[in-house]
Amino acid sequence: MGHYRLGNLPHTEKWKEVIGLLMQGADLSELANASFDASLTGLNRVASDPGFLKILNSIIELAAASRESDLKTSFYKAGVEEGSQTSSFAFISQIANNLSNQLDQIYPRSDVGKIAQDAILISLSRQIKGKTKSLFGDPENIKSLSESFRGNKFKLLMHDFYSGFMSKYLSYHLSREIPHHVGNNKRFGNLDDHTEFTNHLDLYCRQTVRITDDFTPGWVGKAIYEDKVGPEAVSRYAHVAFEKLISEFKRSA
Repeated sequence: MGHYRLGNLPHTEKWKEVIGLLMQGADLSELANASFDASLTGLNRVASDPGFLKILNSIIELAAASRESDLKTSFYKAGVEEGSQTSSFAFISQIANNLSNQLDQIYPRSDVGKIAQDAILISLSRQIKGKTKSLFGDPENIKSLSESFRGNKFKLLMHDFYSGFMSKYLSYHLSREIPHHVGNNKRFGNLDDHTEFTNHLDLYCRQTVRITDDFTPGWVGKAIYEDKVGPEAVSRYAHVAFEKLISEFKRSA
């Protein structure tokens, strides 16, 4: 989903260490931990990134809409046209368009926001897949679709979101460098080895982001109950959430 306009691997000492590990044939755990360490400066800025905050604010607005009795009206106010509430395909497409429009308003472009957008759309697609009778035309789908933003399903959605975001963030610079290390007598002998590393990095992120599993739905539920949902509140939440995430990644490393 989409393309990130990123340059080559940064020429910092930390990233040079990552390249060195690739050339030395380091094991997957070393590479994952080194990639996190090299990404730390950027990760500390994520909670202040305007694109990331717009995506996060939209997710929480949808969570608030899902708790209203009149779902059609509440989701309409959250940016989902009534015509997009009748199928999972239209529902996700509408959300994708809304998120893209919000990111287009940011200058300079927020690549972090684009990574967050892709992460939530993939997570949402996974969660609602197979939940509805068909992709098109079922007028009751809005009830089923709204469940993704409530209760335990929302907890799972946000776990998947943070897992996907962290995995994509840690790998987006590496994705420019790793192709140079695939082949005979290189770190990754073939594409299967490369896939193994990607799967390992995904698992590493999934296990580590559990630190936010209870915090996120608890904070969102309280904010909605107290009617304190909005950009300022979401910004405060994001800073706390990333403090927890970064601390847990450091601990696991």
